[in-house]
Amino acid sequence: MALNNSLLRGERRPAPEDLLTLANAEERSNREGKLIVYLGYAAGVGKTYTMLWDALQLRGEGNDVVIGYVETHKRVETDTLASRLETIPPARIWYQGLEIREMDLDAVIARKPAIVLVDELAHTNAPNSRHLKRYQDIEELLRAGISVYTTVNIQHIDSLNNAISQITGIQVSETVPDTFFDLAHDIRLIDLTPEALQTRMKAGKVYLGDMASQAIEHFFSTGNLVALRQLTLRYLAQRTDRQMVTHMRARAIPGPWPAVERILVAIRPSPYAEAMVRAAYRDSLRMNAEWVVISVEEESSGPPSEQERAWLSSATETARKLGGKIVLYRGEDVANEILRYARQHNVTTIMLGKPRGLDILISPVYRIMRRSTGIDIILFDAKGAPALPIERQIPRLIPRDYLITLVLILAATLLNYLLLGTISTTNLIIIQLLPVVVSAWFFSRRASLFAAVVSIFVFDIAFVAPYYTLSISDWEYFISFTGYVIIAFMISHLANRLRYLLPQIRESEATVAAVAGLSKDLVETSDYDEVLTILADHMHSFAPGKVSILVPEDGGLKVVRGDEDYPFTDKERTIARWVYDNGEMAGKGTDTLPGGTGHYVPMKAHGLVYGVLAFAFQNPDAVLTLETKGVPESMAQLGALALERLMK
Repeated sequence: MALNNSLLRGERRPAPEDLLTLANAEERSNREGKLIVYLGYAAGVGKTYTMLWDALQLRGEGNDVVIGYVETHKRVETDTLASRLETIPPARIWYQGLEIREMDLDAVIARKPAIVLVDELAHTNAPNSRHLKRYQDIEELLRAGISVYTTVNIQHIDSLNNAISQITGIQVSETVPDTFFDLAHDIRLIDLTPEALQTRMKAGKVYLGDMASQAIEHFFSTGNLVALRQLTLRYLAQRTDRQMVTHMRARAIPGPWPAVERILVAIRPSPYAEAMVRAAYRDSLRMNAEWVVISVEEESSGPPSEQERAWLSSATETARKLGGKIVLYRGEDVANEILRYARQHNVTTIMLGKPRGLDILISPVYRIMRRSTGIDIILFDAKGAPALPIERQIPRLIPRDYLITLVLILAATLLNYLLLGTISTTNLIIIQLLPVVVSAWFFSRRASLFAAVVSIFVFDIAFVAPYYTLSISDWEYFISFTGYVIIAFMISHLANRLRYLLPQIRESEATVAAVAGLSKDLVETSDYDEVLTILADHMHSFAPGKVSILVPEDGGLKVVRGDEDYPFTDKERTIARWVYDNGEMAGKGTDTLPGGTGHYVPMKAHGLVYGVLAFAFQNPDAVLTLETKGVPESMAQLGALALERLMK
């Protein structure tokens, strides 16, 4: 009754998804350390100095503050502040004869201060470090309950990478996923006017000697600094706006809330795919929209090259880090598959790559634009992309497959002409059909249909009386030939389908067996040991190699199932222990402890870790592909859910 009265009075209810967001954030805040990020638009604005100054104030208030890693760049003022704080000595790593200093992650966790200062968030760690990137070290510190203060410049935020490159002409290689900043309790803008920054540089407070004047002429030019500063302010404003919207919705503050937007970004393997993903992410933030990345591998185009796979892998990995959903399809027609997905999932906006050639009217982009009624279209144009030579802009009116097919038809016709009068017309028909069959087996269905039609006309003109005309006096030969062509076309269809489906079946067979079969088997068991046995069996069937299952026992990890000859070394056991303690994947094929032999996945459900799945694949690169790299994680989650059910 109270609910009905509130509705009659027009009271608004909080949005459930926003309440969940706030609840998750509060739970994480209670369980993990707080992350404070000092953000600047360029080196020298005072991020490290301000962080150290704030740390001294916090220590004066009774907080336990230490330096995990700070790079002072030998600036006198910064060195003075740093010397007043306790510093955990860095780890020293030798690599190719060089000594590299890195934050000693284990020492910081063992010291367990309330707050640790970790400079240069986007830094890439030395080879053989536990994590590939420093931001992953910080994530582990936060999970350990240690608050982290860190610094970063705007050019290291992943989604802005291409915009920064366009502004400065420099491609920044060290970036941090935007989703990392969602962990931040606060992002503090450290600002300085471009003129003041240049003055500091000329005084030698940022770079020494000739480096300062060279920097002002290039990266630190007034135009670059103004643009970078504006980009930083805009980024922070967008973040603040998202926080405000979530706050208002969670508290049911009246306002015009639009329907949920959903962006579908269609990419293909190209050097600009990753830039397109980043652009879609920025648009999704601006529109407060869900976003999905889709890539369709066309049946007739053949398997992608190694370079194309690398482009696609890089783009999808960026999408994963930015929090986008990834959909990989195979189909006969790119435009049809994209439109079908868009209609089935209520997509409101489709982002497509802008056609750069003269063949726009026959491109999938034009067909999607023409048929996407009620869906907005965004055309993405890669910034700074070189102009295509005119010869590459001219559409290929006759594709390579068709040209080869024509050559084959010509060769069969010449052979028949030479054999005319030597063998029967029936045999001539069989020879004339060979290009159709060859085209069906090696090329697309369209090419084989083209071969069939052209072969009919060529055979009629050259070998059916009256010759050299389309007229037919003896319909028997024409009917026979047409029947052969229909059969050939059916062969073409089946051959193409087989050629297309076989690789897909091989790739999906392991996934289906590992996930669907495992789920069914686990549901039917109610015994702890049987769950572990089923898991080990399905791990074996997923891919060639050695497997092992580890569960906690007496403060350590015990191997309970798997191969006795699994390559466990002290290093591999250390990786497995880290995975169990942190609830994150590590080892081969990940960014954490990638030097390991095995691929380790935590069996985690509802925040609890029940064990670790260990895979030592014979060929990790072939197993951990775009389509299958999520299977071990799914298996581990299913196993964790089964163990959770039995332990209740």
